[in-house]
Amino acid sequence: MVSLITSLIGGRLGMISGATGALAVVMVALVVQHGVEYLFATVVLMGILQIVFGLAKFGKFIRMVPHPVMLGFVNGLAIVIFLAQLGHFKVPAADGSSHWMEGAALLTMLGLIALTMATVYLLTKVNRAKTTPAHCTC
Repeated sequence: MVSLITSLIGGRLGMISGATGALAVVMVALVVQHGVEYLFATVVLMGILQIVFGLAKFGKFIRMVPHPVMLGFVNGLAIVIFLAQLGHFKVPAADGSSHWMEGAALLTMLGLIALTMATVYLLTKVNRAKTTPAHCTC
């Protein structure tokens, strides 16, 4: 839902929010540790907090976070998501162990990754949001 809402009413066509990746990692751990019944309550609480923070205009405080800190956080999140996705490249063997994908399955997976990356890259070229430059005091 976060991805859908952001892509429909966000600044760019096909844009997703940074929270989507973080939620994917956190929600999996939440369901594993506490069960799926806590997932709905967590998402509702998260939505309520976001609405309250928006109404209180807390978004202005993000300006106080230095750009290198934001880049470090996003890069760290990317590494966590990447490591979480590596498990999808393993398949179970007959003896119960797992090994890395090979052959057609690996090529299909790599093709889907390339298609997804191309879609995200190309959709940002189709519709650019009209933004005011940061240095403008309009």
